[in-house]
Amino acid sequence: MKTTRLLAMGLAAIAILLAGCADQPSRPYDSPAYRQGVVDRIEVIRKGDSNNIAGTIIGGIAGGLIGHQIGGGSGQTAATIIGGVGGAVAGNQVQQRTRGANETFRVTVRYDNGATEVIRQDDISDMRTGDRVRVEGGRVYRL
Repeated sequence: MKTTRLLAMGLAAIAILLAGCADQPSRPYDSPAYRQGVVDRIEVIRKGDSNNIAGTIIGGIAGGLIGHQIGGGSGQTAATIIGGVGGAVAGNQVQQRTRGANETFRVTVRYDNGATEVIRQDDISDMRTGDRVRVEGGRVYRL
């Protein structure tokens, strides 16, 4: 009986000593996969084709039709041409300002240690320049 109790106490002491030697679990922000910083810049970029041909064509047709309604004779022809060109330019500008499925975001993060990294992702929610963020697994998350 004494031997069993002595053995149990010895094993408990060894377990306590070994537990003290164990590594502390690392905090996630200590790992290179998780860092904090500030959003330095956000840019909208095109994933592929940057042509705005659809907006240009639709705008040109609409402008031409509107211009054709103005005046008569040679004035009507000039108004149609001017309306078509103006509509094409306007349609191109409208399409450039509309975020399409072929666009993504390029977020530049300035880390606390002064280093910067550019991360590309499709969704930034309500993130703005100057926001405090964390970068984890190649994505930027607002803190």
